[in-house]
Amino acid sequence: MFKSIAKRLLSLILAAMLLLGATSCGKEVGADIVEEDGWFTTWGTAMLTASADETPTNPSLKQNTARQQVRVSIGGDKIRITLSNEYGDIPLNIESVHIAKLVDSSSSTIDTSTDTVITFNGGSESVDISGGDKIVSDEVDFSFDALDCLAITIKFGNYVGGTITCHTAARCSTWIVEGDHVSDETLSGASVMTSTYFIESVETWASAGTKTIVCIGDSITDGASSTTNGYCRYPDTLMELLSADDSVGNVAVVNKGIGGNAVFGGTGDSLISRFQRDVIDVLADTPGQRYVIMMIGINDIGYESEDLADSIIEAYEDLIELCHENDILIYAGTLTPIEGSSYYSELHEETRVALNEYIRSSKSKFDGYIDFDEALQDPDNTAKLLDDYVSIWQDYLHPNDAGYQKMGETAYEFMKEILAAEE
Repeated sequence: MFKSIAKRLLSLILAAMLLLGATSCGKEVGADIVEEDGWFTTWGTAMLTASADETPTNPSLKQNTARQQVRVSIGGDKIRITLSNEYGDIPLNIESVHIAKLVDSSSSTIDTSTDTVITFNGGSESVDISGGDKIVSDEVDFSFDALDCLAITIKFGNYVGGTITCHTAARCSTWIVEGDHVSDETLSGASVMTSTYFIESVETWASAGTKTIVCIGDSITDGASSTTNGYCRYPDTLMELLSADDSVGNVAVVNKGIGGNAVFGGTGDSLISRFQRDVIDVLADTPGQRYVIMMIGINDIGYESEDLADSIIEAYEDLIELCHENDILIYAGTLTPIEGSSYYSELHEETRVALNEYIRSSKSKFDGYIDFDEALQDPDNTAKLLDDYVSIWQDYLHPNDAGYQKMGETAYEFMKEILAAEE
C-alpha cells in the first residue's frame, strides 16, 4: 500500500513541477550551457518550520535583534539576500537588516568597518513579507572572500510569531538580544540558538565560468553531530578543497540537507516535494555548469517495515529526469552503513545494499556516483561504520567530524576531475 501511494504522490508532484517551469530540453545534458556573468548562490539552506525547541522565547524575535551567520562558498563585491516567510501564517515585519564580516564564528563580534545596510524594494530599510512569500533584497556593494563568515543582523518588528520559517539545527550560533542592536560590535548577553531564521540564501555577482553544486539530502548532508561553529559538514570540506584548487575554477557549493528528511516524507517537506524549490529553482536561472550531489533514502529505509528499494529507485529516476530536462547533472551518494544503529535490520540492510548496487550499476541513470559507503565502512564489516568515523552520539548512523571530512574529501576527488574538465 505504501508503495502505491508513494508512486501516485510522486507522479502528481513531478507533473506539477513540470507545469511550474521545468521544460524538456530534448538534447544532451549540459549542452549549450550559457557562460556569462550573473548572480550565483554563494550560500543557501533548506527551509522548514521551527519546532517549540527551536523557537526563540527568551527573548523572542518580536521587537528584538538576531545576529545570524553564514559561511559563503565564493567571494564577490556585490551581494543580495533572500528572506523567506514560506511557512508563516502571519506577515513578517522586519525593521532593519545589516550585513558585516564576522570576526570569529564562535562569537557575535563583527568587524564594524564592514557593517552595511541591506535594503529592499528600491531602497527601503524595512520590509513586510506576507505569509507564504519570500523577498529578494536590493543588490548592495559589499566585498568579501570565499569562505568568509558573514553576520546578517535583523531587527524584527511587531509581527513575528505563529509558524516560523527557519533551518533547524544549522550547526552554527545565532545570537538574540532584546531591543535594536543591528550595528553593535558585539551582542552582549545574547541568548544563543543553533537554527537560522528566515534567511534562505545569499547571492553574489560572479564572472562567467562560475559553476554551482547543490548538495541535497538528509541529516548526513546537513551534518548532524558535527561540531557547532566548526563548519565540519561534508559540503563544508568540499567547498574548502574546491576553493583551494585553482584547476577547477570558481565553484559555489550550496547545502540543502535537512535532518530527518526522506524521499517520501520525514522531517520538513519530503525530498520529492521540495526538489523543485531546493534544486531546480536554485539552479534554473543560474548561468554556467550546474551539478547536484544527492544522498537520500536512509530515513525511508529506517522508518518502514517493507522493502522500498523499487519505489526509491523509481523516485531517483524521476528526479534524475527532472534534472536532465533542466540541463543539470546529478550524481548519487551511496548510502552509508547502518549496522549498530536503531535503523538496522536484515531487511533494512538488504534495501540499503540494493540501492547502492543500483547506484553503482550500469542500469543507473545518474551521471555518476560518489562512494560514501566505501569511504566510511569498516573494511572488516562493510555493513558497519568504521569506529573512527562514528558520531559523538555513538549511534552508528551519523559520522563524526572526521567522517564528514572523509566524505568531503571523497566528493572532492570525484568532482575535481569533472570540474577541471570544464575549464
